[in-house]
Amino acid sequence: MDKTLKIATLIGTDIRSRSNADKIRSAIGHAKDKVVLDFSDVTFISRSFADELYNVADEHGNLHMANMNDMVNSMLNAVYSGRHRKRSINTDKSDMKSFCDMESLSAFLATI
Repeated sequence: MDKTLKIATLIGTDIRSRSNADKIRSAIGHAKDKVVLDFSDVTFISRSFADELYNVADEHGNLHMANMNDMVNSMLNAVYSGRHRKRSINTDKSDMKSFCDMESLSAFLATI
């Protein structure tokens, strides 16, 4: 049987902390069936909460989100795309400068 958790009742309507995902973890418990997170009346979630919520979803495996407003949906989509985008590191070749005193540092800084 599906389990539905009303997030506004469980946590609140303005969710700003990663630690709030622990409340969802606890409420899910060891449920094996589908768990629906009902975001009705939730007006805001932070990026850190959304990121941790995806960790909860990965742990549970059968978690579904419903009734999200545009802001909540946008934040979840932003975090999702960030987690699934290939990361690349820009290795810019820069020269290392060293200075023996503040005068030479100041002279160099005046040129840039």
